[in-house]
Amino acid sequence: MKKINIKNLLNDYSLKANALLAVYLKEKIRGARFVGKIPTEILKKFAEMMTRGKKIRGFLTVLGYRLAGGKDLNSIYDASCFIEIMHSGALIHDDIMDKDNLRRGLPAMHRQFENYGEDIGVSLAICAGDLAFYLSWDKLLHSRFSDEIILKAAKIYAKYAINITYGQSLDQVNGLERNFNLQEILKIFRYKTAEYTGVTPLIIGAILGGMTDKKKLAAIEGYGLNLGWAFQIQDDILGLYGSETETGKPIGSDLRQGKITLLVYHILKNGSLNEKLYLKSILGRKDLSQTDILKAQKFFKDTGAYQYVLNLGKNYLFEGKKTILQLTENPEIKEILESLLNFIMSRIV
Repeated sequence: MKKINIKNLLNDYSLKANALLAVYLKEKIRGARFVGKIPTEILKKFAEMMTRGKKIRGFLTVLGYRLAGGKDLNSIYDASCFIEIMHSGALIHDDIMDKDNLRRGLPAMHRQFENYGEDIGVSLAICAGDLAFYLSWDKLLHSRFSDEIILKAAKIYAKYAINITYGQSLDQVNGLERNFNLQEILKIFRYKTAEYTGVTPLIIGAILGGMTDKKKLAAIEGYGLNLGWAFQIQDDILGLYGSETETGKPIGSDLRQGKITLLVYHILKNGSLNEKLYLKSILGRKDLSQTDILKAQKFFKDTGAYQYVLNLGKNYLFEGKKTILQLTENPEIKEILESLLNFIMSRIV
């Protein structure tokens, strides 16, 4: 069997999804023109944003469907776009809350509308995020599966959509406390990212594929959670050690916002007095320069915080791999599942 190249598989999925999304959003833009200029402009800007994501979640939806033995790949490719639409809406709102100005190499949505004034720009971006959530439901509910299966999938989607909001609310007050423990941080990771990155797409894909075996669904949840935790941990590392070219997001944003990331947690728990004093001098500073960021990068590596976080991510990778034997006997899908975990923790730093 030819060795799996996970990047090529993700790229292939992204090309298919982009084509399907272009058709779907073009139809919505056509309808919005009868309403007015602003709804049309919102959809056009959203459509441009949609072409640029990595689309890992949509890929996982297709993979979940294949784990269930689903054969109608055209239908699942089309349906899988629902979670990418939702994800983009969540990012729009996230950028407003975090006051980030860059997303996927484009100005954040609220910045794209600032020609109407700063406050109206934020309001229109909120509308864009809301619209994305409703379009996501529209896409799932009109997918080419039986009403019974769609209803099952929709119930799961509703559950995890609620949890995302819980996680986002916890994340917003993260920087207000300095006594966060590891479990609190991982709780935020679970509800804000791990469930909807790893669990939601795999489970919904499996349900759309007709899976009813509760043990297998539980095993999928275990794999998905470990993948999601590893994904968020690597995202935090990339948030400080990546590049805007690779991530499409501002570097050092979490530091400027004063968030208690795992890097910060490690210093607060294990650092010397001088290390803690230095950390407190940069945490929450909005005016951190590129030189400050470079110094912080060195600081977290020299103190062992970087290695601590990397090891934690690798542990979730290891735990995720242990669940693969419970998911499938198909050698190709096994290799994809393992390659995905490796890819998550090896994204460019």
